[in-house]
Amino acid sequence: MEIFELMKKNKDEQIAFYSDKSVKLRAILAIHSTALGAAMGGIRILKYKTVQEALFDLSRLSTAMTLKSAAAGLNFGGGQIVIIDQDGMEKSEALFRALGRFIESFKGRFIAAADIGVTENLLEFVSMETKYVTGLPSYCGGSGNPSYMCAYGTLMGILASAKHKWGTDDINGKKILIQGYGRIGKYLAGFLKEKGGNVIISDSDTAMTEKAKQDGIDIITNNEDIYSYDCDIFAPCATGTFINPSTIDLFNCEIIAGSANNQLLNEEDDRKLKEKGILYAPDFIINSGGSIDAAQEYIGYKKEKIKIKTENIYDRLLEVFKISDRKNIPTNEAAIQFALKRIDSIKGIRGMYH
Repeated sequence: MEIFELMKKNKDEQIAFYSDKSVKLRAILAIHSTALGAAMGGIRILKYKTVQEALFDLSRLSTAMTLKSAAAGLNFGGGQIVIIDQDGMEKSEALFRALGRFIESFKGRFIAAADIGVTENLLEFVSMETKYVTGLPSYCGGSGNPSYMCAYGTLMGILASAKHKWGTDDINGKKILIQGYGRIGKYLAGFLKEKGGNVIISDSDTAMTEKAKQDGIDIITNNEDIYSYDCDIFAPCATGTFINPSTIDLFNCEIIAGSANNQLLNEEDDRKLKEKGILYAPDFIINSGGSIDAAQEYIGYKKEKIKIKTENIYDRLLEVFKISDRKNIPTNEAAIQFALKRIDSIKGIRGMYH
C-alpha cells in the first residue's frame, strides 16, 4: 500500500523516516493522534523483511496506543517508532543517541518508551539527547521497566474475563497457557500461580522454556500445538497477529486474555471468536498497565496511583464486556467504541479552549 494511502486509511497525523548511515539506523515514526495530548509509544526493533512490513506493524501499533491511552484514562495520544534491524547494526550508545536527536526534533509531540528489543538501559542513551522519553532506569530517576505493571494489569484482565465468563474470578485449578516467557510472561506466571492457576508455558526460545522449568512451571515442547492446546485460558504474551483465519478454528479455550499487542490480524477475526463462544479480552485494554506506568513516570511517579489505575483494568474490561453483550457486538469493537467515546468528548472540551 502506498504511504499516503496507508496514512489516510489509518488516519495518522504524521509518518516520518530517519536514517543515519554512521550507525546503520533506519527508523520510522508514526504519530497517530495528539487529540488527548502528546503521542506516547514504544521503540521497537525487529528484523522486518521489507519497509512495507515495518509500516504495517508501525501503523497498527500507533493506532493501538491511541486507543490504549484513551481507554486507560491517560491524557496522551498514540504513536510508535520501529527500527529496522539490519546486518551490522549494533544497539550502541551512538545509535540510541542518534535516535534521541530524531525524537527531539518533534519538540514534544512524541514521547518514547521501550518496546520489543529495547531495554530501559538503552533509553538512558536516548535521554542524553532529548527529555521526551519515559521508562528510564531507576538510577536515572525513572520507574524502570514497566513489565511488572503490565503483567499485573494483565492479571486484572484475566480475573475480569473469568468473572464475566464463569461468574467468578476464582481461577484456582484453571488451566492457563502462557505464550511467551519474557519479562511479562514470567511475572504473569507468578501472579497466576499465586491465585492457584495451573500454569503452562510455551516459548519458541528454548532458553526461556529452560528458565520456566527451573522455576517449576510445566512447558509445552511442541509449539505447533499451542493454538489447539486444551486449556481454560490462553494468555498470549509474545508478538501479535496470531488470531487470524488460519488459527481461529484451532483454538481450544474459553478465554483469550494476554499482554501481546495487535493480537487480531483482522478486525473481523474477533467476530469469529465470538461465534465460537471464546471470550476475547481486547489487547489495548488488558495490556495498558505498562503504559499507565510509563505515563505516570513522565508526569510524576506515584507508585500507589499507578497500582490503583492499573487495577481499574478489571472494571474497565467488565464495562467493555457489558457493551459487547448489550449491543451484541464483538468485544474488540466494543473496546474501540469505549476508547473513541472518551477521545470525542475530551477533544471537544480541548477545542473550546484552544
